Order: sequence, then C-alpha cells, then structure tokens
Amino acid sequence: MHATLFARLGRDTRYVLLGFPLAVISFGLVLSGLALGIGTAVIFVGLVLLSVVLVMARGLAHVDRIRLSDLYGRPVMRLPYRTPPKGVGPLRQLLNPISCSRSWLDALHALLRLPLAAVAFIVSVIWWALSLGGVLYPLWGWSLYFIPGYTDVGTFVLPEYPALATLVIYMVGGMLFALTLPLVMRFLARTEATLARALLLAPEDTSVQVLTAKIPGAERQDDHSGPVQQPTGRRFVSAH
Repeated sequence: MHATLFARLGRDTRYVLLGFPLAVISFGLVLSGLALGIGTAVIFVGLVLLSVVLVMARGLAHVDRIRLSDLYGRPVMRLPYRTPPKGVGPLRQLLNPISCSRSWLDALHALLRLPLAAVAFIVSVIWWALSLGGVLYPLWGWSLYFIPGYTDVGTFVLPEYPALATLVIYMVGGMLFALTLPLVMRFLARTEATLARALLLAPEDTSVQVLTAKIPGAERQDDHSGPVQQPTGRRFVSAH
C-alpha cells in the first residue's frame, strides 16, 4: 500500500510540475501561430501557416496524451484525425488540418490549459516546500540564526524555550502538510487532467463493463498437484 501511495504521489507530482512549462510553450507557440495565420489568411501563406500550426498542436497534444497515460497508469484513446480524401491534390492535403475538428480542439487545449496549469504548479510547489521544510527543519533551521535580527517563532509562544517551541511548530506544521500532500497533489493532477481528457481523448463509454468468466474445459485437475484454481478470462461487453 505504501509503495502504491508513493508511486501515485510521484505520478501526480510529475504530471503537475511538467504541466506548467509545457503549457507555457504550447500557449506561446499556438497563440502566436494562430494570430499570424489568421491575420494573413487573406493570402495563401496564411492558410499554410494555419495548417502548420494545427499540425504542431497535434504534436503537443500527443505529448499530453503520453502524460495522461503515465498519470492513469494505462493507455489512453483518442478519436482519429480527419484524413484527406483519396485522389486529392497536394494543396488539399496540405490544408487538410484546417478542416479537422480534432486539430482545432488540440489548439484550443493549448490555449486554455495555461491558467489551470499555473495555479496547480504554484500550489504544488508551495505544498511540497512547506512539507519538506517543516519535516527537515532540524537540518536547516540553525542557518536562520545567522540572519541579523532574526527572532524565533517560538519566542512568541514559549519565551522560556524559544528554540524548542520553534522546532515543534515547524515540524508539526511540516507533518500536517506532508500528510495532506498526497490528497492535494491528486486533486491538482486530476483537476488539470480533466480539461485534457475532455479535449484530447475519446469519450469513455460508461456502458462498457468487464466480465470475468471461467474458461470452458478448465475444470480438469492434476492428481499430483491437488485442486487447480479455475483460470478466468476477461471479456469487454456493452451493457446495451
């Protein structure tokens, strides 16, 4: 259980911390490209630029799908992109991403994700800093006394033993932040991933169930090995 908890915390933290720099890059590239492409759409070069930006948005979205797969610990699915009809010319193939709604959703995700990723990044950094800073206070707290005019927090709580009071306050506070860290990081990661799932992934079919059934003919036993557990197989069926 502890291994699962730490693994989940690592996935959530990795997803949130990497999300902000990727969001900044995606926002800058897609916004500038769309602005330049739409501004010059009256001429042919603007349409080509829009097509290139949408293809770039596909690549950025693919990176986020890989991150979602890492977050959930399983593969994720997306709807296929629109392909150009057979037999069309190179110009139609070049401009095909403009007529693909999935490509526009990828670009929309690049524009909308930045505020959410920024808030999640800031909260996660603060929570991690308070957790580690409080728990590890005995290792670094002594350095504060080299600051001119520094006053212990414990001076206002327990003037007789200010150093001890400060140590207890920092460590208890750090432990409280550390205990709530997995829940906070999970909330931040899942909140940020909600937007990505809505725009980048195929809708999940809630009517699909996983049934476990016995394999026919598997009830034979080995006389020397005793009873054999019934092997099972998994089938995906629809409730409809």
